Amino acid sequence: MQVRTYRNLVDGVWQEAAGGQTMEIFCPCDGELVSRVPASEQVDVDRAVAAARRAFEEENWAFNPRLRSQCLRAWGAAMRANLEELATRLALETGKPINEARFELNSSIGYVEYYAAAARTLYGTSTAVEPGLLSVLAREPVGVVAVITPWNYPVTLLMRDMAPALAAGCTCVLKPAAQTTGCTLAVLELLDQIPAFPKGVVNAVSGRGGTAGQALAEHPEVDMISLTGGLETGQAIMRTAADTMKKVSLELGGKSPNIIFADADLDKALPFALKAIFTNAGQLCTVGSRLVLEESLVDTFLPRLKEEAEKLRPGYCMEESTTLGPVISQTQLDTILEYMEEGKACSQLITGGYRLTEGGLDKGFYLAPTIFLNPPMDARVVQEEIFGPVLVVQTFKTKEEALAIANGTAYGLASAVWSRDIDKAMWVARRLRAGSAWVNCYNKLLPECETGGYKQSGMDRAGGAEGMLKYTEVKHLCVDFGI
Repeated sequence: MQVRTYRNLVDGVWQEAAGGQTMEIFCPCDGELVSRVPASEQVDVDRAVAAARRAFEEENWAFNPRLRSQCLRAWGAAMRANLEELATRLALETGKPINEARFELNSSIGYVEYYAAAARTLYGTSTAVEPGLLSVLAREPVGVVAVITPWNYPVTLLMRDMAPALAAGCTCVLKPAAQTTGCTLAVLELLDQIPAFPKGVVNAVSGRGGTAGQALAEHPEVDMISLTGGLETGQAIMRTAADTMKKVSLELGGKSPNIIFADADLDKALPFALKAIFTNAGQLCTVGSRLVLEESLVDTFLPRLKEEAEKLRPGYCMEESTTLGPVISQTQLDTILEYMEEGKACSQLITGGYRLTEGGLDKGFYLAPTIFLNPPMDARVVQEEIFGPVLVVQTFKTKEEALAIANGTAYGLASAVWSRDIDKAMWVARRLRAGSAWVNCYNKLLPECETGGYKQSGMDRAGGAEGMLKYTEVKHLCVDFGI
């Protein structure tokens, strides 16, 4: 596929970085060059933020929900019309199988369509506090929002965060992940097809986190930062944002427990357990990386899971038969291999635990699906987010023990419980310290449903009504009618 060159989007104009510097993006499947993007610096961020500020203050965007709805709806339609091209770009930059890339694009469009409708539902309240005196609570857009997205699901997480910000009346500056900038900017290029979209409402600067990302976090004209990323990045954003009292919304890492009781529908639970950890090569914040399994299932359910994991077909992202892609980079691969070695030393290896190299896979960053059984609770493979195709199985005898295991990490992003006994399942689900608790399903990440973290998995919520309301301020208006 032809190497694409992308540019920053500033006030409706596509432009190179001021310094003329670029970055190159390579396919994780084979190391081939696929994109060139700007390497932006402070001056580029300043221009983008100034454009967003001008659009927020001078355009009618913040006060015209009908326009916002129409523009978002048109953007979603443009994405759908160009889905195959966008999916190809997404697959080449992330390495994820093309079918997973198509799924991500459809998910992304779902968020745009949902918030296109929600843009016209933003309302406040009013109360007659005494004769002639009316108290009104109005919701207003927070202002200029910096949206910082990761590389694992770059388009879905872009639209999950940017679409509600735009629906609420904010203007945005996007800083996409360096590894997946091209496919993200390709989605923004579709704005050229929507004349009604005011210039400056959406801006984008590509670059490295330590330069462009840091500049956005520090910028005094940015009112809010919405970040999906790792724990250390989130902590750094919070510290920086404190200097200018920015609003901050963070979705960070996870070490999510998937609890399966012996009385569950095991035929249903099995494919969910497999996809929960091995989709996108395990590179997902809500990945079910800890299978908390009732002890009696070790000799029955676990062999079936092992068999299905070993059937996954690694390969090039554009092959329709590929079901397991590479991890994103050599650095990520090396980190995961270190975790695998530690897991082998402290637990029973059920399958995997090595790099895949045969059949041309040595050109990419492929890892065998890996399962460990019963490492100690304080092991790094249990406590830390690996972000790769590595599953830890922990066994239990009672629901109280299952709950203690599930809540036994510093993270609290997602969780699941499987049981035909709904009373038992709900007893556990209500006590899980996680922002999402799925019962007899997993990873139901829908536009209508709020997600977000407890503990070190972040703050605030994405999706649903709460996902739009967080981009608003509440203003109290007191009106004296002089009666």
